[in-house]
Amino acid sequence: MKKLVFLAASAAVILASCAKIENDANVATTDKVAVPVGFSAYSGQATKAGTPGELTTSSLQAAGFGVFGYQTTGDYSAAATPNFMYNTKVSTASWTYSPIKYWPNQIAAGNTDGQPATAFQADKVTFFAYAPHVPVAAATGVPTGDASTGITALTNNAAAGDPKVSFKVSNDLNSQIDLVWAVSNGAAWTNVAGGTNTPTSGRPYLNLQKPAIGTAIHFYFKHALSQINLTAVAAYNQTTAGGTAKDGVKITIESVELKVPGLAETGTLNLNNTTANTALWEGVSGTTDLTLTVSGDNLNAALKDGGDVLASAQPAGVTASETDVIVDGKYYTVLPKADETVVTVKVVYYVTTDDADLAGGKSRVKNEIQKTVSLEKLEAGKKNTIKMILGVSEVKFEAEVSDWADGLTGEVNLPVNS
Repeated sequence: MKKLVFLAASAAVILASCAKIENDANVATTDKVAVPVGFSAYSGQATKAGTPGELTTSSLQAAGFGVFGYQTTGDYSAAATPNFMYNTKVSTASWTYSPIKYWPNQIAAGNTDGQPATAFQADKVTFFAYAPHVPVAAATGVPTGDASTGITALTNNAAAGDPKVSFKVSNDLNSQIDLVWAVSNGAAWTNVAGGTNTPTSGRPYLNLQKPAIGTAIHFYFKHALSQINLTAVAAYNQTTAGGTAKDGVKITIESVELKVPGLAETGTLNLNNTTANTALWEGVSGTTDLTLTVSGDNLNAALKDGGDVLASAQPAGVTASETDVIVDGKYYTVLPKADETVVTVKVVYYVTTDDADLAGGKSRVKNEIQKTVSLEKLEAGKKNTIKMILGVSEVKFEAEVSDWADGLTGEVNLPVNS
């Protein structure tokens, strides 16, 4: 079984704070500050989100991410509702959102600055986030746009318990959604009560109390889906990838078709994952046999067959260097699958060689090849790459000239001697 190279990426988002000073000499210094919940974001590495292609800081600013906030007296529980923020979109270069929310000032232990304040209860806020942001009708959680595939629903604004994102797989390459959810990296920070907020690494931010001014809360986005990608490489006169093309021969691709059987079609992502850095999928159901086709404008222009033209007029084609088959780094995303999946790969490609002695000035051979490959499992956050090795062998000739064999012998006497 072919070993696959798995790659994971993440984007980090910072939840920052700024301050407003209030005038009350009877309240401790830290309680004089009304701290709004502010956001900023950065992308430490490229990742992918709502539209095909790599998600950078600028594209996340455009797509935005959604935040759920739960204010509770005491710790977060299944009875809590998103009463602080519901699917609040954070976007633009300034990471703006509306309306602005402020941290609760009631904290259990007062302050440690010599002027302790009395808190009547321990107010805490729990944050969850996902991307790409999808606008919904808050009372129902149903998207206001097309919800036939991708993110099809959110829990509504009155639902108690964890926020959830419903998802449906698409076989349209241009409708792929890279659903991500936010976790903490476990870094601790001090709150105004003099205590410490210590989130669990790889899990959401639960039960936070008002932070000191300037404290930042970092959201680290993780991929909830599994990726299927395609690459191609040539093998010239050898069994492994590599070698050298001769006389300007070009290998160009017309189409690639993937048949992926037995995949779940729908599932619900719980944003309160219980295992660190592991997507919590619930209600996974339906079975579909996906047929994923890469052709036309979805093919990498460097590999795409140019039609019935000379090799010299074709693009670079498949070479000894491994190259993405799909244009602009696009890929397919599917729900994770724990057991083996056998994928059928069918590729249609041409081998074109210029030859001035032929009608049309070239030879052009069409090839339709089909083979299966086993994917051990489809894990969330993993890039599963199907590497197609297109082998070509030179037509070679050998020759030898056979010896003359003895045949019949006839005698003719010219003249006959007497």
